[in-house]
Amino acid sequence: MSDTRETSKGGFHFGNVGGGVNVEAGGDVVAGDKTTTTTTTIKNGFAGDEQKQQFQSQVDQLREAFQAMKTEIEASASIDRDKKDQVISDIQQQVNALKQVKEETADVPTGKPAPAEIATKVVGALDRAGGIVDKLQGLATKTGDVAETVGKFAVKYGPLILSARHLFGLP
Repeated sequence: MSDTRETSKGGFHFGNVGGGVNVEAGGDVVAGDKTTTTTTTIKNGFAGDEQKQQFQSQVDQLREAFQAMKTEIEASASIDRDKKDQVISDIQQQVNALKQVKEETADVPTGKPAPAEIATKVVGALDRAGGIVDKLQGLATKTGDVAETVGKFAVKYGPLILSARHLFGLP
């Protein structure tokens, strides 16, 4: 008899072992590539008290920043009156929505999912805040006297909106 050996790739290859084979591992034993699927559940709410306090603080910062931006736009002489009125109205609605979000999330318990109605309001308010930042940037490209202020606003508060989303458990 001759003993021939062939080189094989992947999987398990047992030659003539002359008995049983026992395989032990600290994890999964697979032949070939292992495919793992992980499902992540997004939980709307606060993981802990620190996240909740940070969220509340960031909502306050956003409200104050939008109020300051509203004042800046009101003072602008180069913005068309109709556009100015629309942007000011949008900003004021956003300030009010953020106030409502802060008030309603104050009673959300930590470590548990937020009620669906509150989660929907938070998502909507933060999405609209991002939309207003985008509108302001579009306005700044057309009017020079607010461009610098809007640019600074977007750089500072765009990430704050994303951070607030994260603190509430949103993607």
